This record gives sequence, C-alpha cells and structure tokens, in this order.
Amino acid sequence: ESPPYTIMFTSSLPDEGKTTISVNTAVAMAMSGAKTLIIDADMRNPSVHLLYNLTNTHGLSDLISSAGDWHTFIMKSKVPNLSVLSAGRKPMNPVKFLSSPRLKELLSALSREFDYIVIDSPPLLLVPDAQIISADVDGVVLVVRKGKTTTKILKDSKALFTHANVNLIGAVLNAVNDKDSVYAYGYGYGVSDSSASRASHDKLSAKEKSARRRSLKKTIKIKESSSAHGKPRVPESRAVRQSTRVTECPPVMDSMTRPGHEVISSDRNKATAPRVSIPE
Repeated sequence: ESPPYTIMFTSSLPDEGKTTISVNTAVAMAMSGAKTLIIDADMRNPSVHLLYNLTNTHGLSDLISSAGDWHTFIMKSKVPNLSVLSAGRKPMNPVKFLSSPRLKELLSALSREFDYIVIDSPPLLLVPDAQIISADVDGVVLVVRKGKTTTKILKDSKALFTHANVNLIGAVLNAVNDKDSVYAYGYGYGVSDSSASRASHDKLSAKEKSARRRSLKKTIKIKESSSAHGKPRVPESRAVRQSTRVTECPPVMDSMTRPGHEVISSDRNKATAPRVSIPE
C-alpha cells in the first residue's frame, strides 16, 4: 500500500493548533527535498497565507468556481520546494464549493505535480467542511490540544470519522511542555537537560562534601586511637589518604550508562513519551 501523499489536518474545535501544525509539517516536507503544496481549505477563517506573509486575493474558492489553469493560482513561498494555495475569497456557501467535483479533479491534477499536498481544513465538529474534504484525500491527521480537548470531544470526533469512513492516519498532541517530555529525565538530549545537569551536579557536590566530612572525622578518630594505645602516629596526610581510600568509592555505573549520564535504578518508574489514544 502506498503512503498518503495528500494529507488533511483538522481539529475537533478551534484554537487547537491545526493550522500551525499543518504549516510546520509542510515546511518540514519541503526542507527534506520533497516538492510540497499546502492548501488553505478553511474558507470561513483563512490564515495560512498570513503565516507565509502572502496575499489572499485569489485562491482555492476562485479556482473551484473557474475553469482557469491552477498554475496561475499557486504562490511560491520563501521556503524552497514549498508552494501555497490560499483559501481565496469567502464564498456564500463553502459547503457547496467543497462538494463540487471540481475539487476532486484539482487534487488529482495537483497530486501529479507535487510530491506532497498538505490541506488545512476547518474544525471537524463545527461545520461539515472537513468531512467533505476527507473523502478526497489519502489520510487525515487529527490535532489534539493538551488541556483543551476532552475525552467526550475525542469520542465525538471519532464517531464522525467512522461515519464518514475517514482514513485517520494519526493524531498530534499539541501544546506539550518540555517537562512532560521523555527528554526531561536527565538523559542528555532535551531542553531541560541543562537544569537537570545542574541539579545532578549540586547533588553530587553535596555527596562529596559529606564524604569529606566523614573522612575527616575518621582521620581524627584514627589519630586519637593511635595516641591512646601508644602506637606510632600516622602522619595526617597519610591518614587522610588511607581514610579516603576506605570511604570514597567510585560510583557504581551500569554497563550501558555513559559517563556524565544519570544512573536510574530499575525500580524507578520508566518515562514514556506523551501519546494520544482516541477512546472507543
């Protein structure tokens, strides 16, 4: 089975980040060398052109309503390999435009010209636009916003997808903090690595100070014991070295742990990457 080349991004409700995710996905595809087109299919609230600093004098709605050549409607962005088709003028009835066979014909023609087509659609639960567009694409990605998208909303979205026989290829969890990421556990890859390293360094310094205090106390006890039993006094520097050899041991490191990385015991809860599961 061939991978999806025409992908629609949608969300259940507004302000969940679908446009930002779709724009960034298109940029990533283009930066990888793929000839990419992003289409703003949100005729009710177009915004893709704003993120690319382009105009919206004519676009998808105008292209659907005319028999013109699509080449004249496509705009080049500043990102290499990335073209933009804005939403165009707002029609009186967006549903009628999107239900037109002309849209399917356009997507078929554009798919022969571009490697990937990314479509930003309206929210799923507000208007039927996204359901209509989903019938003409290879796959759909649902954008979910942490702290906003509830379980009930996800169930309602899934019910609509099932009813429309939509090919839901994935979901994106948006607005996740760095501290929620698996990279925030001190493995040396994430943004929070610097703070974790500082905390680890402070903790290690405290252990070293404690070990030195214990070493000094044992040294004093050795000197006092030697004097009390008439034994030759051990030079202080030698006593410290002897005590250090006894009290200071190299840290036990797992064979798979690299120097400088935190050693995490097996009984600690394992960190897992945030994921989205659409409930049944």
